[in-house]
Amino acid sequence: MKKILLLLMLGATFLMAAETKLCPCPDEKPVREMEPKELYKLITDEVDDLWILDIREPDQIGHGEIFTLNLVQITRGYLEFKIRKAIPDLNARVVIYCCTGKRGRLAAKTMQEMGYTNVYSLKGGIREWVEQGYPLDTVYGEVVLKR
Repeated sequence: MKKILLLLMLGATFLMAAETKLCPCPDEKPVREMEPKELYKLITDEVDDLWILDIREPDQIGHGEIFTLNLVQITRGYLEFKIRKAIPDLNARVVIYCCTGKRGRLAAKTMQEMGYTNVYSLKGGIREWVEQGYPLDTVYGEVVLKR
């Protein structure tokens, strides 16, 4: 009887733990996304407090990047180790991009957890940026892909 009771209690504990992980915390900040159009305007207006964080892998960066003077390149795997040195101001406006926006959202969430207060993920990543006709800086100069 004690074994059955113990197993039931253990099972209930595992179920409660699993339910807790599945349910988001009500005080958790959602990740904000920025449209390519809005980012392009900030870049062309030369906003001073804007940082662009490229978290793609080196072979992906070789295909082109979004050019700005305040560009930081840190792969997603090294973000937690290098971001404080690269962007020490926790209130700086940071827009993160990757290829499709998925890693960008994860990186933005991580930076929020680290205390950064003004972080965005570029909606759709660099793929959406290119599809909307915004320029990439490449080894060949600035390139705009047209449909």
